[in-house]
Amino acid sequence: MTNESVQPFTFVVFGGTGDLMRRKLLPALYHLTGRHIGNTAYRILGVARKPMTDEAYRTWADRALQEAGIEGSPSRWCREALYYHSIGEGTAADYESLKQRIETLEAAGGIPGNRVFYLAIPPTVYPSVIEALGLHGLNHSAGWTRLVIEKPFGYDLESARQLNTLLHRHFHEDQIFRIDHYLGKETVQNLFVFRFANYIFETIWNRERVASVQITVAEDLGVGSRAGYYDRTGALRDMVQNHLTQLLTLTAMEAPVRYDAAAVRFEKIKVLRAVRPILPEEVVFGQYT
Repeated sequence: MTNESVQPFTFVVFGGTGDLMRRKLLPALYHLTGRHIGNTAYRILGVARKPMTDEAYRTWADRALQEAGIEGSPSRWCREALYYHSIGEGTAADYESLKQRIETLEAAGGIPGNRVFYLAIPPTVYPSVIEALGLHGLNHSAGWTRLVIEKPFGYDLESARQLNTLLHRHFHEDQIFRIDHYLGKETVQNLFVFRFANYIFETIWNRERVASVQITVAEDLGVGSRAGYYDRTGALRDMVQNHLTQLLTLTAMEAPVRYDAAAVRFEKIKVLRAVRPILPEEVVFGQYT
């Protein structure tokens, strides 16, 4: 990321005080933008329900970055880049206040309306936030507008279709980014290179040479403060239908004709269509204590 290649932008995180922001997004945003301390042509705005000042939010974020082992100048970065806005109960007045806050930050920073809205919130809240963004004109601006949706995308096929319909009511498809953060992990990224850039592996990576593949979630992170999320969603929906299915498709897919999103997605779909249904007697369920 360089000043020359990146346009000035405002990065708005709904769920700005949540677990995902603290453990994943803050360190990632610092790694992407921290080198530009003193020349911050961007603003990062955390949005959540609880009342909090900018200074209190920066203190919280600084502590989170230190706990993550971030080196450099996270304290200064927090002071220069981070802001906070309470969305309260999410009323019309609350969203109008948010819109004014974004416009104020953009005017002060010389940012031409380029915005990213990142939904780091429970899936049950997606519809109300998406609807509010559209109704209050935050789905477009003088620059470009992007909406990033974390997995899980819907609870089942029907709810996923309903969410997609709602999205297209307020946003164009090229504005929407549906993501699975496992695909951003370095090991997963390296899998592409390991497979397709090494002739010795690519020639033997097939059913004639490979007897079996085991995908292990080697995480020591427990439920922690996410019991409410797990009670509603469960580990199966949280991990298997999202993260692990993505890893399965990356492991089993054929080489795409091009390394772009459409071609890679096409090869992944071919894998899923080739997988036979998983029978209940082949699955062992457990529950956390």
